[in-house]
Amino acid sequence: MKQAKLIGVLYLENNLASHVFTPARISVLELLASQAAISLENARLYNDLQEREARIRRLVDSDIMGIMMWDLDGRILDANEAFLHMVGYSRDDLVSGGLRWAALTPAEWNYAHDRAAAEVRATGSHKPFEKEYFRKDGSRVPVLLGGAAFDERRDQGVSFVLDLTERKRGGGGAARERAAIPRSADGARAG
Repeated sequence: MKQAKLIGVLYLENNLASHVFTPARISVLELLASQAAISLENARLYNDLQEREARIRRLVDSDIMGIMMWDLDGRILDANEAFLHMVGYSRDDLVSGGLRWAALTPAEWNYAHDRAAAEVRATGSHKPFEKEYFRKDGSRVPVLLGGAAFDERRDQGVSFVLDLTERKRGGGGAARERAAIPRSADGARAG
């Protein structure tokens, strides 16, 4: 038992000698059983943690959207390939410590970004908002950015960054997707 929860059952049987399980030996067995229960529970928790971390890693590595980990001092602590591609930087640029979200943000977006940082400090997250980042080549990429702090200190967190370039350029990817759906002979859209 661990905290009144059954973790496992230890069954001992002795048909060879009588009075082997003295009160002192039973106390030792109870202690060993308790330690075994704690070890089993820790192993289960560790396995759960590894599975959760693997799921998060698959999300980050999926490159469905840009993901970056940051601190409120302006540093980008880590980012997935989708984000790095979006802003035109390499993993080496990130590892060298030269990649800062504050430097990627054009001056006219500082107010919106400061508002989002204040919201993170107050609530632990900020509502998605549109802004732009500078790319390495000096051009700009329009993005939709949403983020949340990692913990109660609220000085580090994660942002999910969606590249809006195609939507801004062509009036929306959804309209093109609808146009690409084949029509039946009577003109109705399939699907």
